[in-house]
Order: sequence, then C-alpha cells, then structure tokens
Amino acid sequence: METHSFQAYGFTIEVHAGGRRVWPPSFKDFVKQKLDSGEFTVEQVMADCNVSKSLVYKWRADVRRANLGRTEVREERVFSEIVVADFDDTDVATSTISHIELRAGSVELILPETFPIDDPIKIVLAVELRT
Repeated sequence: METHSFQAYGFTIEVHAGGRRVWPPSFKDFVKQKLDSGEFTVEQVMADCNVSKSLVYKWRADVRRANLGRTEVREERVFSEIVVADFDDTDVATSTISHIELRAGSVELILPETFPIDDPIKIVLAVELRT
C-alpha cells in the first residue's frame, strides 16, 4: 500500500493510498491544547487541516478519553487512621451499631448503619483530599 504525507502544524500526517489521513494522537493533543487556550479556533483548524467541524470535536473527545485512562502519580501519600472501639466478646451478641463515623482533619461524616459502603477507605480519602 502506497502512502505519502504532508505537514500540519509541524506534524507529519500520513495519507494512505485510499486518501485516508492518519492523525497522530500527539497532533490531536496539540490541537486540543491550542483550542482550549484560545490560540486556535475550530474554524481555523477546519480550514488549515481541511477537515469537518465534527472531526475537530472528535479529536478533542479522543484526547479527553485518553486522558481519563491516565492516573497521576502523587508524590504525597495520604494516610487515614481508622479506629475500632474496643469491646468485650460478651458484648458482641448484644451490641448494635447505630452509625458509622468517619473523621478526616476537621471533617466528620456520620453515616447510618445501613449506608451501603463497599469501600469506606475511598470515602475517607475523598474527605481528606478536600480538607
């Protein structure tokens, strides 16, 4: 299959034999950054690249979707203290839990015992990140 290429904003864009252009992810990311900063307009990109408005918006969505899969590595680790009150084995049969308390910094969450908590650590971490 024969291919040729052209330049757009300093990026090499391959054109396959059928005329299909292959826009690299780095190019889409560049265009999104320029659009978001206001340096480019959608109309300008449409004219410069000879593409439709919907394709320009698709590039933006592609970059957002790709970025959602990335996780940022935080240098600061967040630790949460979980304290379980002591109780005698004899109290287990008669004890009842009326609520769940989660504390982080100056924030205290009191949840009903029936609150569906699959992962209470996520709640604690979310609270700590906002304090």
